[in-house]
Amino acid sequence: MISEPQRKDIIRAFQPHFMITWEAERKVFGTNIDVMLLKPSRSISETFGFENEIPLFISTYTSLQPRSMQAMEQICSEHPLAGRVDTTVAFFFSLDSSIAEWVSRYHSENPESRIVVPFTHQTIERAAFDTWSVINAVRGVLFIRNLFDYKLPLRSDRYFYGREDIVASIIDNARKSQNSALFGLRKTGKTSVLLKIQRGLKKAGDINSILIDCKSRPIRSSRCDELALRIIGMIDTEFGLKNGARTASYADVLEALEAAVQSIPKKKKLCIIFDEIEYISPLSPTDPHWNSDFIDFWQALWTIQSRCEKVSYIVCGVNPTICEVDRFPSAVVADRTVQNPIFGIFNLNYLKGLSLESTTNMLKFFGSRMGMFFSSDAIDYLHEEYGGHPLLTRLACSYHHEQLLGLTADRPAHLRRTDMLSVFEARDAELSSYCGHVISEIAELYKEEYELLKLLASGEIASFYDAALKHEHIRHIRDYGLVEATPSNVPKFKIPVVKRYLEYAERLPILLEEANRYSSDEGRRSWLQRRSRSVADDILLLDSELRGSGTGAFYSSAMSFKAHQFVDMFLVQNEGDAISFLVHAHKYLVEPADKHLKGGVARNEDFGSRHPRLREAFMYLKSCRNMHCHVDISGDTESGYRKFLVEHFKGKEVGTSEGDWFRLQRILLDHIHVALQTEIARI
Repeated sequence: MISEPQRKDIIRAFQPHFMITWEAERKVFGTNIDVMLLKPSRSISETFGFENEIPLFISTYTSLQPRSMQAMEQICSEHPLAGRVDTTVAFFFSLDSSIAEWVSRYHSENPESRIVVPFTHQTIERAAFDTWSVINAVRGVLFIRNLFDYKLPLRSDRYFYGREDIVASIIDNARKSQNSALFGLRKTGKTSVLLKIQRGLKKAGDINSILIDCKSRPIRSSRCDELALRIIGMIDTEFGLKNGARTASYADVLEALEAAVQSIPKKKKLCIIFDEIEYISPLSPTDPHWNSDFIDFWQALWTIQSRCEKVSYIVCGVNPTICEVDRFPSAVVADRTVQNPIFGIFNLNYLKGLSLESTTNMLKFFGSRMGMFFSSDAIDYLHEEYGGHPLLTRLACSYHHEQLLGLTADRPAHLRRTDMLSVFEARDAELSSYCGHVISEIAELYKEEYELLKLLASGEIASFYDAALKHEHIRHIRDYGLVEATPSNVPKFKIPVVKRYLEYAERLPILLEEANRYSSDEGRRSWLQRRSRSVADDILLLDSELRGSGTGAFYSSAMSFKAHQFVDMFLVQNEGDAISFLVHAHKYLVEPADKHLKGGVARNEDFGSRHPRLREAFMYLKSCRNMHCHVDISGDTESGYRKFLVEHFKGKEVGTSEGDWFRLQRILLDHIHVALQTEIARI
């Protein structure tokens, strides 16, 4: 525990800005820790958006351990802190001199965690003659961390916004043993909603749930009977049963599955959730055996539900066709069809954009923590531009955060509609790859509707209107929330940034390469800062997820990638700069993977099959590095480099045109950026 002199020093440091309302000594998870509650002054509340008290944890251990964070979370969940303190921020004092580095690493590995502001003994000492040292420490964490740039499904309520109605409706259906289907565009937060539903069911306590990720290889590669066995195992784990041991006593494994469902304890129900349902359906892009297995599997599940009211199902994906068509082509008999067993048994829900209210709450909450305060007209503008699409909205705000960092602007910063409008072209260019990903399924699955989208984007409103009168021609793009089209209204895009993406789809690569986009060193440096940070953050995020799942990690440890050293790169302006950049990027991105993977990035088959886009981007970097930095060049390097030149320099050597060397840096980092987005999207 802290000594009385230490306690007085800490109180003195925080008193100019906070009032201490409660304190106690606690021991949790074998960790002794002191806790104080700090009520922020009015000016501090306005600066950081604090509405509740902030917990301050004080540890006198000289070495910080993960259990300290576990103790912090446990104490925050208990009386009297629960419901009283800020749910996203905590202050932490430690005698560990490396606490700042430790906390930074903790945030990288746990991006959904509470934001921990570290305080050292030196900071407390400095506060004796500099009353703003405490506040500067808070600024140094909150105003740098990018809360908007999070791309994976949300596994806690801490950063979850909106969707209350659809979550409540699906939970209500499960209570009634009714089935629900949830469909929406890419990156609208479908999996986050499923996880929210699971938390809601668990909290209620009357319905247990299991979530099956159908795109994972062990699931999608399973045959019907193998998947049934997996589900029996999940039921046993969820309820503490032993159905799996009795499976061999049944003539058919699907009978064993029915028996497993029937064995669920009284007053308990089960909801089985299938995410990315397309991957185990006749629409599967990877495993054709589901053409036939889908019929057997879902006929069995439907039969089980008709005999037992203990079970309900939720399916989720992008393509609602699996629930909409009444028959599928037979996989056995040519020119014949077979009845779709799930036609008409699901209540369909489409996940559209967030409401203006939810968008407002999200932007105000995240923004205030980062020293970014959005005016009402700025929020209205962002909601209009991105139609409430959660990822596009957050990434637009992330762009403005990075812009403020690049300009070293003072915070808190107040952002208005005019600030949004002044950089919309550059912001659109930054989001172009995401726009393409959002509507990629439309282009593949509903080609006619995609052509109609392009028609509307080009200004052919009358032609689109005629097609809109036949609702079946625009049903999906309307239900997804991409367009608003009724006989009584002029059709329009509900996500204008997608309209601009489609409008300039063919010209966009040219526009991105125009010299005036990066005509000044300031503009180029701003881009380099944003791109290098996004690559570093996404590498850490992807590595953390792969390491957590135990599959596919391409670095030997979480510490192999030195993000802070990677982002410390300079702008390429000539050939010498380019060589230094190639050596630098290869050293921190590719070499740790080469050392860890057998055969390296170039020859490791698992890496190539699991992360094809990332391998391609790494190989582009490797071939450029070898060509410009080595004397002896292999045939593979030569062919890889020539392919790169053909794709991005029209086959000409780099350096024959003005700006080529910077363009080389931009193309390589952009390739890695897009590849990482693709890999993260597959998780």
